[in-house]
Parts: sequence; C-alpha cells; structure tokens
Amino acid sequence: MKSLAKKSQVKKGRPKVLFVDDDPAIHEYTSRISKNLGLLKRTAFHPAQAKSIIWVRLRAIARLKKKLILKEKVAKSVEEKQDLLKRINTLSILQKKPFALVVSDVNMPSGHAVGINFVQELRKKLPEQPILMHSDDLNSLDYLMEIGFDREIKIPGSDGEKLKERLKSELWPKKYPKKSNDDDWF
Repeated sequence: MKSLAKKSQVKKGRPKVLFVDDDPAIHEYTSRISKNLGLLKRTAFHPAQAKSIIWVRLRAIARLKKKLILKEKVAKSVEEKQDLLKRINTLSILQKKPFALVVSDVNMPSGHAVGINFVQELRKKLPEQPILMHSDDLNSLDYLMEIGFDREIKIPGSDGEKLKERLKSELWPKKYPKKSNDDDWF
C-alpha cells in the first residue's frame, strides 16, 4: 500500500499526454521525449483504443467527483469544504479535457485518414481538449489546414528536439512560447 501512495504522489502535477499512432517506432520515439520532459504518456495504436482510454479516464474522473461532492456535503470544517470544492473544481476541468494533450497521427492504419475522423469526433465530444495532429505526409497536413485544423505538426524523422520543443510550447506556453519563425511547424 505504501508504494501505491508514493506512486500517485509522483504522478501529481505531471502532464498526461495521449499519443495515438499505429507505428511502434513513433511510440518508441515519443516515449523517450516524454520521459525526458517528465510527461505521463499513454499510448494507443488505434483510435478505437484511444477512445477507450479517454472514456475510461472520464468515467474515473466522474466517479471521484461524485464521491467528493458527497464528502463536501457532510464536511464539518470550512477548510475541509474549501479543499473539497477546490478538488471538485479541478475534476470539472478534467472532465472537459481529460489529457493535457492528445497527439494523433493523421494516417492510421496504413494510410487511411482514420486519425482525422477520430479527432473530429473527439472535438465534438470534448471541444476543450487540446489536440495536436501529426503526419510525415505534407499533403495530409495541407488537407488538415483546409478543413480548419490549426494545430498540426510534421513529425521530424530524426529531430527529436523539434518535437520536444513543440510539446513544451503546447503544454507550458507561458514558459516556452512558440517560435514564429520555425517553418517546420504548422
């Protein structure tokens, strides 16, 4: 039991990022970058798996919020009520965006634009969820811009620094503002 408590304390405050891609090499690549940035990385190899991960997380958040609301109703001290209300508020935010960032490939599996459909569905259900689309196919990125996606990136084959910088600017924009002169990022 003790190790479980320590494990949850370590996770507290670290951004949770969901990477959706059918390519194991991309997951390996993003794992190294995630570890380097201190992110909690979840991996999905298909949009259906990603949806399952998101919905399970949303259900867990809803259950915890419900428990805290019940505790708040019977809380005896003002401090305890304030603490519970603060936690309930945080869970309300997490219900709107369960991950700090979802990064999804456009072409999954093997060239089909299932990634676009996944993100369109996710945007309808969770409009506040930050989403970053990526592709190594520039035609896909042009198409994404045409249909209104404004946060797309090209996965740089061997340049982990560019991906790392983009993730930092998405997750911590005040600390790491986007570089406007970087032509490799859309």
